[in-house]
Amino acid sequence: MKRIFAAVLFTVLLISGSVTFAACDNKTSQVDKLVVYNSADYIYDTNLTDFKEYYKEITGREIDVTYVTFDTNETMLTRITKGDSNVDVVCPSEYAIQKLLEGGHLVKLDYFNESNYTADMRSYGGYVHNSDKIDQNIIAKIDEAFSNVKVAGEETPQKMTEYFVPYMYGTLGILYNKYAFAEMGIYDYDTINKANWGILFNDDGEGNKLSDNLTGNILMKDSIRDSYAITLFYMQQSGKFGDLVSPDGTRYQNMSPAELINVSEDEVLDICKQVLVEQKQELFGYEVDFGKDDLLKGNATVDLAWSGDAMYAVEESWNDYLCPECIKKSGKDQGSGNNAEIICSVCGGECGDYELSYYVPHTSGNIWFDGWVIPDTYDKSHTDAIKLFINFLNTPYAAASNLVEIGYSAAVNPDVIRNDADARAVLAEAYAVNDDSWERLDEDGNPLEEFDFDSWEEFEEYFFDYRNEIDNSNWRYPFLVNGNETEYDRSLNTLGVMRDFGENNKKVITMWNGARSTGVSALPLLGWTVLAVAVAVGIVALCEFIKRRKNSTVKIARPKAENTEV
Repeated sequence: MKRIFAAVLFTVLLISGSVTFAACDNKTSQVDKLVVYNSADYIYDTNLTDFKEYYKEITGREIDVTYVTFDTNETMLTRITKGDSNVDVVCPSEYAIQKLLEGGHLVKLDYFNESNYTADMRSYGGYVHNSDKIDQNIIAKIDEAFSNVKVAGEETPQKMTEYFVPYMYGTLGILYNKYAFAEMGIYDYDTINKANWGILFNDDGEGNKLSDNLTGNILMKDSIRDSYAITLFYMQQSGKFGDLVSPDGTRYQNMSPAELINVSEDEVLDICKQVLVEQKQELFGYEVDFGKDDLLKGNATVDLAWSGDAMYAVEESWNDYLCPECIKKSGKDQGSGNNAEIICSVCGGECGDYELSYYVPHTSGNIWFDGWVIPDTYDKSHTDAIKLFINFLNTPYAAASNLVEIGYSAAVNPDVIRNDADARAVLAEAYAVNDDSWERLDEDGNPLEEFDFDSWEEFEEYFFDYRNEIDNSNWRYPFLVNGNETEYDRSLNTLGVMRDFGENNKKVITMWNGARSTGVSALPLLGWTVLAVAVAVGIVALCEFIKRRKNSTVKIARPKAENTEV
């Protein structure tokens, strides 16, 4: 999961988490219980309420859901592996699930063994199993990366898909200002697809600088795993591995994306560090969560981005002044971004365009998944609630709601979502589609007169069948683009899943920290440190001085008061 939260919010969540991690014993209550452990803002709010209704409809009983949040996978891992967290169902990222499974901290779900679930739910007449609604491309990708996980205390390797149920997923790619690119002369099919990951290194794909104007306008993720992955891809496409071979004799230059994204040998780390150090000359800086805002504000031109953030930024970048077709017809340059001040004389500003775009290089890329697992410390009396909760989230309605709220792609098959009446109504209302599936009223209850999409068919093409004209990619559903007839062929084999590095985690972290700190002088840091210490000492001295004066004043004043009374 790809979010970061404010310190105050984190403190509140930490406090609430410490309270809710207390034992949740439902034996003395008439209401069933469920404790969910998930990232904040990683579920549509009404889905928790809707689940309670779903649970009562199926079982005839009320349920109380406690929702506990974590900020990072590492925070979650610490809680779960300590063994003292009383939660029932957790939603980590794939590499964190791998670590939990390897440590023997997970209970087998067997969600895709329908007979196992239907047997358990036989007494519930309204129960419908939803495992068939999951996109099987996701299961195949997970099995490709995690089909032989070694679990502590077990001799037989395990398939991770028997322990987790996919929830949301996304890709890693390049968010960029396409009009700024056009002004630099680099926004065309051949240039973008030859540069690929080189865009983030200001490399045109042939070792030349892509554009002088890109220098100082590139943002990189302050994230070890994400930045390491794309640097490996760039190293391969630019031939920086040379004839270097892995311990098993395979040339790094010949590895598939799925293989390359999981290497961590010393020689590879050395080259990677050098490449990252050189890249710093081209960067505006590193960021975790504000890159999309910087691009929207025009502070930077390019950012390494997660697909959900990218889709949000693209939709927020609509600009009435940008209309490429009208520009061609009128022959006028309207400018771009904050500099665009002339409404198109051809269309009168009626059309506009998105200023930002998102690119997943066709050569190689990372696809990631989050999913639901059961920790071995769960309350066994909550088993039915856990299974029904996971099953509910795989209904088309819940999946569509999460798509709207979270921005990333739900694991439910897109064809299932687009053909379900309830899911269609959710999407039609959220995206203001002129469609009879929802009550078309504004916030004040008045009939809606303006729509963002004139028909469901128009929205469907935008939301499900989108193809980026510059690279033929589908941002939300990469599985729908499996090869094409262009020179730059794209297939699922170009997307790799990143595993945990195990014993080499520390080496990767050391490499990253070394690359990030190279070129940073210790003198300014020392100066600021000395200044901070001096300020702290000064504050303490001032407080002590005030305290003494206050105490002194009190001692003098009291006798005077007493004398006055006499």
